[in-house]
Amino acid sequence: MLTRNPMDTRGLLVTGAHPKCGKTVACAGLAGVFDELGFPTQAIKPLSFQPMLSIRKGFEQTFFDRIIPPRQAVEVFSAESPLAMKPLEWQHLIEICRKRIYPYILETPGNVASPIRYAQNEMYDSVDLSKALEIPMLIVTAKQPDLIACLAPVFAYLWHRDASAIGWLAVETTPTTAPDWDSEILYLRSHYNIPYLGEIAYSPSISVEALQQGNLLRHTELGVDLLPIQQALNLLIPL
Repeated sequence: MLTRNPMDTRGLLVTGAHPKCGKTVACAGLAGVFDELGFPTQAIKPLSFQPMLSIRKGFEQTFFDRIIPPRQAVEVFSAESPLAMKPLEWQHLIEICRKRIYPYILETPGNVASPIRYAQNEMYDSVDLSKALEIPMLIVTAKQPDLIACLAPVFAYLWHRDASAIGWLAVETTPTTAPDWDSEILYLRSHYNIPYLGEIAYSPSISVEALQQGNLLRHTELGVDLLPIQQALNLLIPL
């Protein structure tokens, strides 16, 4: 495994508590807000798992680039499955991230424990990628009822793996009624040492599939505590 150079660009790995949780929306919103505030940041998703003939390859990266014109091209590649992920492709993924010019927000495929690579009968997931890049994680969940049932296993897994997580946030992917949301946040806060950083509210004008940004940046700035993320990315005050 490559060792980290102290001059490597800082990054943040964004992974999900479950599928379809709003990771792409969160990455795009955060990178877009920091860019507007004068901190050049880039959202990237270089790796996906798709059938070889899929027309969706690089779909998320296209959404990112519509929000922030890319300052540095992202070399996007895909594998049919983690079983097909070759050792050189794993190393290539790490090099893509470490060669960033600007701080990056990396979206990973799947959820926190989804396999990214199998090698010598061992499985590598988002936690392993976070450790290989030596960058912290941010967990995303869709806003939904039964928050504890969704996140408690995730937080237990992160603790078991000794993962570095700066916090978690929610994306309201659909209009949601979650009557116990605040009390469940308090429960998670008191039982796990992973801060809640806020939520990105639902808006019908935000669509990854239609490449529509809508009011994503405003919802992100209003709903998310940006300071821990800014500190994780080591963003300096612009002169």
